[in-house]
Amino acid sequence: MYESLESLTDPLIRIRLERMYRELLDHDPIYKQLLLESSECFRQLRIALPEEQQRTSFLYEDAQLSLQAILERSIYLQGFKDALYVFNELQISSPA
Repeated sequence: MYESLESLTDPLIRIRLERMYRELLDHDPIYKQLLLESSECFRQLRIALPEEQQRTSFLYEDAQLSLQAILERSIYLQGFKDALYVFNELQISSPA
């Protein structure tokens, strides 16, 4: 039985995305600054909330991270499929 493209590429996608985030953090000052500002804003919001709503805030953040992970994976896979399509089209159109 053949595994799907998605299951074969999952570990590769995860590793590559983690590396890309590290590279952004190390080499892109705008990304790093926005990440710090975002984290600080969320921390301040959480502190400002009453204790019973802090759990809801945590659950919201967790859901957003899960959605982001799904979206990142889908975008990466679509880019990979698009690259394969372009490669295939170039192979078909190039003279032998």
